Amino acid sequence: MKKILKGLCVLSVLVLFSAAANAAGMIKDYHAYRIKGQNIRNVVPVVDSILSNEVEVKKLARNAYYATYGDGHYYMKFYPALQDTDVYIVTDEDYDKDNNDVTEFFKSQKFAYETLEDNEAYKEYKFDFIDYARSGALDGLFTLPDGLKPLKKGVSKLNDKMSKGNEKTSAIPYSEDNDPIDLTCIDQEEFYNADADVTVTVNEYRLKNKENKYVHAFEYIVKNNSNADIKVEKVYSERLAALKDVTTSTFVDFDKLDVADTLAVPLAVATGGLSFGFTIANNVRLARVVAEATRFSKSLPENYDLKANSSMRILCLKFKDDPQPIQFTINKRGQTYQFTY
Repeated sequence: MKKILKGLCVLSVLVLFSAAANAAGMIKDYHAYRIKGQNIRNVVPVVDSILSNEVEVKKLARNAYYATYGDGHYYMKFYPALQDTDVYIVTDEDYDKDNNDVTEFFKSQKFAYETLEDNEAYKEYKFDFIDYARSGALDGLFTLPDGLKPLKKGVSKLNDKMSKGNEKTSAIPYSEDNDPIDLTCIDQEEFYNADADVTVTVNEYRLKNKENKYVHAFEYIVKNNSNADIKVEKVYSERLAALKDVTTSTFVDFDKLDVADTLAVPLAVATGGLSFGFTIANNVRLARVVAEATRFSKSLPENYDLKANSSMRILCLKFKDDPQPIQFTINKRGQTYQFTY
């Protein structure tokens, strides 16, 4: 009897969501490319200049675009891939992945490109698309609703309230960390402050566990290029992700079942592989999240003595949708310098 009821429940869900899909844009394709040898800071300005003249195109936050051409809807977002750039595309129209407007754009700019084969990157980009679609920003493309949205929203508000007025909420003190980072580096920038003669290299990493849906890991390497010792008096950010942000957000994110991997039905295409089953993260999964995130969740250093011609490393987590910069206050021979990267 229980099996029959369960089957009827699943059937009802499929009928309900299929009806909703017919009322909105049914996702037919989602693809990703990697532009070779072109960093995102080279690619996005070119894209902006071209798409700014397209009235059908709406620019979303952080290198994402949404376009409506007739009855067709297109979502496109660009991502850093170190020296390359990734492009993720979702549409409800039939789409030839080898010959289309995007590949024609690549050719016109003489961009070398290939189909993206990085599964971890692909998974992250799909998560981002689902968040955009659920927010209502992509009203022409259908995805299943987030059944735990009120709970997630409540946890997020609570974390923000607890962090208000705090420069850094982590209770883990800063300590030296010189071990190798076994993560994929997706972006790198280098800055130089001539007054203090300090170089700051910023590396951004994709995490391996589920917290990667919300945060990325960052590494700041601060190099004192001078022959004089300096004091890093303060390192400050308006808002970084603390360990509690990661663990609470991950714990309430229950929608784990990937329909595209489990059901060979049109619904899998309509949702872009979005899950509708709810499973609570088990202790092993949560332990992995905590172990990975803890290393990047320490307090920012204060009054750190940086010797001449030496370096220090700072690890932190930043929210993907709002990556706040870090400000440095450095004292060198009694002179104070401030810079933000």
